[in-house]
Amino acid sequence: MTISSEFPLVSVVLPAYRLGESIGPNMVAVAEALPGAQIVVVDDGSDDDTYENALQGAAGMKRALVIRHEQNRGKGAALQTGTAAAEGSTVVFLDGDLDLPPAQLPGLLSFFADRDADVLVGAKQERMSDGRYPWKRRALSRLFSLVTRVFFRLPVDETQTGLKIFRRAVLEEVFADVQVTGYAFDLELLVRAHRAGFRIIQVPVDLRVGASSQPLRLSTLWEMGSDTLRIWLWSVRRGVK
Repeated sequence: MTISSEFPLVSVVLPAYRLGESIGPNMVAVAEALPGAQIVVVDDGSDDDTYENALQGAAGMKRALVIRHEQNRGKGAALQTGTAAAEGSTVVFLDGDLDLPPAQLPGLLSFFADRDADVLVGAKQERMSDGRYPWKRRALSRLFSLVTRVFFRLPVDETQTGLKIFRRAVLEEVFADVQVTGYAFDLELLVRAHRAGFRIIQVPVDLRVGASSQPLRLSTLWEMGSDTLRIWLWSVRRGVK
């Protein structure tokens, strides 16, 4: 099976926070990469002009929707809101800053269809080179990958990369039960999808030239650790396949 050059059955959900200067051009870049696809932007309570610029960007598009959270609720909550508004039978999660270029989406969608997968997870560790990602961030990523494999028995090494593709049926079955809205949101979603029997595959993805990583604060590390523990306790109670 191959994917057409038009993508009317695809919805792309872009969580956005403080992207006032870039969100409009980023929406255009996604629309150019996936003609005919629906674009859903969720402004997660930004305190700049992200929402206004996203509305301007949507005004020139046939299938674009902009939603705003009045308060910052976390990436997971933004993706839940966007998914509820998505119309496509295939739903793409893509970070709104486009550190993961949308030009690679047609090829990934084709691979996703050819492999008859339920979930495709982007993996960027191979692209996390010196100068863009500090060694502490790369070490943390590898540690989290080990936790993913050992404690959750997921068939993927990475869970946090901001590019994922889902069959709508996956999200309809498991999304409502996801409790975490912060850093470990992706992990819980994938653990629940795997526990439900959906087929998950991992594919290397490209990073934008000049992409950089924001330093992790101690509060973020604490949140990540406590949320990961919560997910693990849930998986133990339910039994991980």
